[in-house]
Amino acid sequence: MGKLIKFPSRKTIQDKDIVKSLHIEIENCEQLLKEALEHLEYLNEEIAMLTKEHTQLLDDLIKITEKEEQ
Repeated sequence: MGKLIKFPSRKTIQDKDIVKSLHIEIENCEQLLKEALEHLEYLNEEIAMLTKEHTQLLDDLIKITEKEEQ
């Protein structure tokens, strides 16, 4: 006699579809998170550069005011 093939139930098929959908959502979220982190890294570099320029301007201002006081 032949081997019986058991077909998955509707519940099993629905569960597999839900799991597949969740995996796709997770991949999309991971991609969005990666893009957000890249943007954050760019902003962090900009902040570091602006802080350096700000410090330099303050140093220049201190030198100018010290010269005026003399």
